Amino acid sequence: MSMAPGRGRADTASWLVPGIGALLALILVGAPLAMLVFAAFRGPSDYLPFEPGAHFTLDNVRDLFSDPVLLTRILPDTLIFVAGTVSLTTLTAFTLAWLIERTDLPARNLWFALIVFPLLIPIPVAAIAWIMLFGPNAGWANQAIRALFGLSGAGPLNIFSMGGLIVCQSFVTAPFVFLQVSATLRGMSPALEEAAVMSGATPLRTFWRITAPVLLPGLLAPLILVTLVTFEQFELPLIIGLPARLNIFAYRIYTDLNPPSGLPNYGAACAISLPFLFLGVASLLLYNRAIRHAGRFVTVTGKGFSPRRLPLGRWKAPALTLLALYFSFGALLPAATLIWTSLFGYTPPGTAALTDMSLASYRTFLGNGVFWRAVFNTFFVALLSALIVSALGGLIAWIVARSNVPGRRALDVLSFMSLGIPAVIAALAVMVLYLSLPIGLYGTIWILVIAYSYRLATATRLARARIAQISRELEEAGEMSGARWLAVQTRILLPLIAPALGSAFLIVFIIGMREFTIPFVLASQDNLVLPVLVWQLFQNGQPAPSAALGTLMILMVLPLIFLGRRLARGQSDG
Repeated sequence: MSMAPGRGRADTASWLVPGIGALLALILVGAPLAMLVFAAFRGPSDYLPFEPGAHFTLDNVRDLFSDPVLLTRILPDTLIFVAGTVSLTTLTAFTLAWLIERTDLPARNLWFALIVFPLLIPIPVAAIAWIMLFGPNAGWANQAIRALFGLSGAGPLNIFSMGGLIVCQSFVTAPFVFLQVSATLRGMSPALEEAAVMSGATPLRTFWRITAPVLLPGLLAPLILVTLVTFEQFELPLIIGLPARLNIFAYRIYTDLNPPSGLPNYGAACAISLPFLFLGVASLLLYNRAIRHAGRFVTVTGKGFSPRRLPLGRWKAPALTLLALYFSFGALLPAATLIWTSLFGYTPPGTAALTDMSLASYRTFLGNGVFWRAVFNTFFVALLSALIVSALGGLIAWIVARSNVPGRRALDVLSFMSLGIPAVIAALAVMVLYLSLPIGLYGTIWILVIAYSYRLATATRLARARIAQISRELEEAGEMSGARWLAVQTRILLPLIAPALGSAFLIVFIIGMREFTIPFVLASQDNLVLPVLVWQLFQNGQPAPSAALGTLMILMVLPLIFLGRRLARGQSDG
């Protein structure tokens, strides 16, 4: 087996290293998914798939589609949640991206960083802060509104509602869509818009007749992606949706694993995952197709590119107000609420004196072994899984782009599929697989490393894009000089794709630091991580310690935004 058809000299490393990479990809992505499908057709309900007495059955699938709750509650609630979130997220993200990329808004780089900052706040931490602010009874914002207008009773704002859940979820997903829409707007040639303006068209007519049709294909990809991301959400449906009696699809899987009484129903949880998984893969295929065809419509210009920026004029103040409101609700108010609660307890501002301030909540953690174990687990799992994903993703990208390994296209599809697997389904698949294997990994920190490492798509996509820009001549020169396969890859190719792998590492590390769903489903006393600990403290009626821990988590990940912005420097003009 050679590096490429007809070239190179085969040695042990040239087939052993790609073989190990392909095997690891199958273990991390393929094996858990195969077990999930297998378990969906095994019963009875209180048996693991390979336990003695288990047998093949259609009962799990039959019970799923005959469940009236699925048709009357789960599907309607989920569809309303997804439709509302996608609509609000798309509108918000497009508006923010348009202001940053296509207008003369002042301090655009600063606003760009502030818009993506909420990505670093773990979802449970933001949710707890929003509950403290907008809870219908004791929420500080509601207390202030009632006092200001002389109102009585609960509200008037209620975060524990479908509207509250949609708004909060939109603030979580908007930065992801914003990043993609910004890139689309930056890559659009202004030539057609300038021609329309020269012909006398108004800015509004130019937008609807020229800009919108040209951008539509490029906007389809993030629209599909946000739909996929919203369908798989688990954190906010648990923290906000459950008290509101909303029954979202992803939460139903968790309830089958943690029933009020009796044993977990693994078969039912796997069965309800099947249509969910099918929807994710179908959305992913649409997303891939949209990305492939979007390039026909969006032009990246060469030398002398100067984006056409519209003067805001009298709209500058409203635009800045909108940006300030977005940042305040998405990051500033949650962070300020957490800091205040950690210092003064659950006491609204204005009712506490400076002498009431206490660092007791922070001191509690300094001498708490559970906290330090959670800190170690969080960093260890995030760091090791990011290393695995970036290294394995780079190897798979090489296999697909440079080798003639049989089945490399199937391997590419498998790695790309990881993007469409919801975290709750990935956790369930890993749970069922490793409960069935007598190797003692379940309940340990290593099960989290394995579960976190299924997200290979991020690294493979970035590495493949980088490899495609590198001429084979560099590797051929190394071969001609007598270097063996491993030396060529490590001394020539690896340094050239290192920036792409570094970006993949940072993305996966940030996701790992704020990951809640996977460790929540696979939780044990030995693999506790910080996001789950924050939620446990809040659920146990300890708002000050949970707020203190949330504050510490924000401080831990805050430097990452500056590192991420440094890596992305030059992609957004000032």
